[in-house]
Amino acid sequence: MGTSAGQIIGIFALLAMVLSYQQKNRKVLLWLQMLSNALYAIHYGTLGAMTMVVMSMVNVARSFVFSMNNTNWGKSRIWLYVFLALTLAGGIWAWEGPLSLLVIAATLLLTVTLYSDNLAFMRKMFLILPFFYITYNVVKGSWGGIGNDVFCIVSALIAIWRFDIRKKPAEEKAAEEPAASEED
Repeated sequence: MGTSAGQIIGIFALLAMVLSYQQKNRKVLLWLQMLSNALYAIHYGTLGAMTMVVMSMVNVARSFVFSMNNTNWGKSRIWLYVFLALTLAGGIWAWEGPLSLLVIAATLLLTVTLYSDNLAFMRKMFLILPFFYITYNVVKGSWGGIGNDVFCIVSALIAIWRFDIRKKPAEEKAAEEPAASEED
């Protein structure tokens, strides 16, 4: 089950990831995910979970580049393909058997998700992707990873409610109010 220190690092990684899902600002979301993935690389290293170590390191670099989409170099579409290729190459290099396929597929989908500027789409994908990772985390004994999967699902549900569901009735009401005052 890894060292106690490694499991504690996994819990801190979990906290940073959960906080990332509650952000309205894409750049802050990505910076918190960068911190989380750096901590996860250390955590998974203590468990000998090499596929996740490599994917976490790719995720740190990816989140940094994607957070720089306001720069000429950072907004280049080439980065999407670079990180998709790095994910595939890293997954092959750190292959641990068929279980690695779940992590590689999830990381590929997460890369496409984080490339998006559509926060509503991102939140929906954040709800789905933990289901890819959970089996790997159970097999590897990652308490922080399992917690991440569960809490990210809950956090994504909360974020979807806060930003996508709850705000819609308020926006519809605001749109109706000017029409009602015009009739007076």
